[in-house]
Amino acid sequence: MTEYSERILGILEPKIGHELALSALRIKCKKLGIALENITADKVPILADDLYEPLKIFAGEEFARTLTSQIKAIA
Repeated sequence: MTEYSERILGILEPKIGHELALSALRIKCKKLGIALENITADKVPILADDLYEPLKIFAGEEFARTLTSQIKAIA
């Protein structure tokens, strides 16, 4: 994993757990054609935007907005 994938997981894991965070990140990476091992700064905002909707469904709009903003801030 890259520094960025580890940092994204570090944001998601305390809120949704390790397995769900890792699964969500893997699924979104696959959908976007990004290898989990190759997440770069320019891909972080794209991943954050794509994670918004499932996070919103999981726990609401404010939750999703907060986490995706935190993820975007690492880029």
